[in-house]
Amino acid sequence: MPGKKWVLLVAGSKGWDNYQHQANVCALYQIIKTHGIPDEQIVVMMYDDIAYNAKNPLNYKGKIVSVINQENVYTGVPKDYTQREVTPENFLAALQGDGSAGGKKVIKSGSGDEIFVYMSGLGDSGIFYFLEEELSTSRLIEAINNMSTDKKFSKMVIYMDSDKSGSMFVNHSNLKNVYAVTSCDENNKNIPSDSNQTLKVNLSDQFSSALLKFIYENDFSSATLKDMFDMISKNVKFPSCQFGDTKINECLLSEFL
Repeated sequence: MPGKKWVLLVAGSKGWDNYQHQANVCALYQIIKTHGIPDEQIVVMMYDDIAYNAKNPLNYKGKIVSVINQENVYTGVPKDYTQREVTPENFLAALQGDGSAGGKKVIKSGSGDEIFVYMSGLGDSGIFYFLEEELSTSRLIEAINNMSTDKKFSKMVIYMDSDKSGSMFVNHSNLKNVYAVTSCDENNKNIPSDSNQTLKVNLSDQFSSALLKFIYENDFSSATLKDMFDMISKNVKFPSCQFGDTKINECLLSEFL
């Protein structure tokens, strides 16, 4: 019997100037929902200060604009973790199915399940930033290894979109049954993209813009993770990177989403 599919979507930043991170998460949530994964298997973490931000024009109030088609992607997005709940501790608890997340929704995965993780935010060498704290490489890798030992997944894929994101995995290529893709290597930064002149923000960056458009446009039953990586690589200035069990990139999108 096929296992469950679990999704963890994270925007690590806050503020109008970082509009693209929460917009990326909302856009991806909407695509995933159309493919039938129920909300109880999707965990969303975002500060939630964009849709009703004072800088959001009156005719955009209550909306977040998608890079894909300029449509509103805010409606219906679960408020699983917002404001000061967006922390490394809650992220790691949600990922590992740990009840220490204060009764909040977590990934209750088992040995036959697949997990898809997407993270969009700010980063630096060996760091993915949350609001007032940082997630280090060591803490992330330790959590993944513990989950592997405890048989909490069959396969896991992680897409990390942040500056120097390659540094989070560059020394951990032996991850078992885990495939990680980063928006750039350990030395480069993301390039914002899709500027919206009305909102005076970027709706995305090169990596997530390509990723979201690929997922939106392609057939999950025929497109593979490798197809997506190859397409993303053609649309970013700095190289995206693959780590861990790269054989997983032969899997269809439908296996995870």
